[in-house]
Amino acid sequence: MKILIIGAGMYVTGRNNTGTGTILSSIAQYSKSANVEQVTVVARSQNNASVVAESVARINKTIGSNLKANYQSLASPAELTNYLSANKFDCAIVSIPDHLHFQYTKALLDNGVKSLVVKPLTPTLNEGVELLNAQKATDTYAAVEFHKRWDETNLITRRYIQEGKLGQVLYYEVGYSQRISIPLETFKGWSDKSNIFQYLGVHYVDLFYFLTGYKPLRCSALGTNGVLREKGVESWDSVHVMLEWENPSDGSRVVSNFNTNWIDPNTSSAMSDQRYKVVGTKGRLEIDQKNRGVEFVSESEGIQQLNPYFSEYLADADGLIQFQGYGHKSIAQFLTDIVDLNNGKTTSEKLGKTRPDLLSSLVSTAVIDAVNQSLNKNGAWVNVPEIEEIKWK
Repeated sequence: MKILIIGAGMYVTGRNNTGTGTILSSIAQYSKSANVEQVTVVARSQNNASVVAESVARINKTIGSNLKANYQSLASPAELTNYLSANKFDCAIVSIPDHLHFQYTKALLDNGVKSLVVKPLTPTLNEGVELLNAQKATDTYAAVEFHKRWDETNLITRRYIQEGKLGQVLYYEVGYSQRISIPLETFKGWSDKSNIFQYLGVHYVDLFYFLTGYKPLRCSALGTNGVLREKGVESWDSVHVMLEWENPSDGSRVVSNFNTNWIDPNTSSAMSDQRYKVVGTKGRLEIDQKNRGVEFVSESEGIQQLNPYFSEYLADADGLIQFQGYGHKSIAQFLTDIVDLNNGKTTSEKLGKTRPDLLSSLVSTAVIDAVNQSLNKNGAWVNVPEIEEIKWK
């Protein structure tokens, strides 16, 4: 298998001690039991070559893999198109700033490269629809890396809702905050082109759609600002969204509330503080996705609440270190799906029924678009365009 990675940032490499480097670590783990012939990382700056090499060396040493990756500096989607005309890949993973997703993913789909896009699909619905059309025109499978669909706590929530244990769902509350180092340091080059709801709140929009299959109807969004602006970043400090959904089976309405910010102190006990609640007529579920019951206290790093279930290097039954977690599962499943597609064991249509493909991911993109419109209209209610092709559950 020949894999192309677009981007060389935190989620790909774990650069600057920002994490494991989920994408490269996942591919390296996958390569221990599957044939990964070639991995090529593409980004704009030639300086990323050493970052990629150091990341691969660290990962191989940690989990005993033998992944080989080369680096290619490409400055634009046009250069990527030219590169693809001379180099063939089985699939690509796109992990770049939100506002660049459309251009680079379009180049991949136009060239028939099966693709996985790290959320969100695109900031605007028009861009998302155009990518869907490009996918159809070339009959190329593509999906979005909504890894929360693989988190066991969310799968419990989904099962309880489907089994009717909560009764009729009445409302859904989300609280999500992230350290201020993310917009000021990690993503300082593009955080002014996004916001916390678009970048992270979208996870919980897709999650509610995955949990229920409900249809988003309209939203009202307000933001607060000042902290980031004073530090030179033109983005909302926090975004607060009321989003109404419809249960298509009986027409009943559900209210969801999202309170999101990315100005938490850097001394916060975790990079992300995230939790949600689902309340129904017969019960409720409260999920704390920061406090997983693992607390680490040290003189050098203070108090940390760890999430070993997302993506982590852990020993297996034989004491061998493996890369594990629901973040890894999401990427490994995509690679397995590519192999099955190439071998004729499945089809894009079959995968679309259970995976976050482009069509189902248009739901969360439509919400992002409507939320950004409402933010610019001081909280005015904005209808969420219906995705006509979706057969609402």
